[in-house]
Amino acid sequence: MSISQHSTETAVFPHLSEMTAWGEAINQALQRFCDKDWNYSRISLIACELSELDSPYILAVEWLDVRGKHGQEEYRTLVGEITWGERHSDELGMLEIASLRLNRALIEITTADYWHGIRPIMRLQKQSDLLAKGQTHGFWYRVDEVQGEEFDAR
Repeated sequence: MSISQHSTETAVFPHLSEMTAWGEAINQALQRFCDKDWNYSRISLIACELSELDSPYILAVEWLDVRGKHGQEEYRTLVGEITWGERHSDELGMLEIASLRLNRALIEITTADYWHGIRPIMRLQKQSDLLAKGQTHGFWYRVDEVQGEEFDAR
């Protein structure tokens, strides 16, 4: 199944290998976001089995087709959500903050052309909803603290 076959529906993938490939593609794009913009706490995605997670929520990728008017409107809504989230981050949980920062980074460093007319959007999903649909895998996040001269000079 290719990325271009999905629109705005949250994708559910039965195979860990496919989710891992999508996570790697997103993580590769995220490498272009500089450490300073991450506030020296670089976030990346990890594909894992839902049974390994204790959290009631996980991260899922929604592929948003931005080639049409509807997709562009949804994209503008997402940008508004990010702006709101940045102003109200003290009201958010850690997973929501990770999702917010991942989306902000993806918006700033990639274009719709980079993703061939669709954009990955990180969304929170209830683990129980995914399990009920037969989904066995999802995304979690990893934070790597960056060290070095730039970090020490901030």
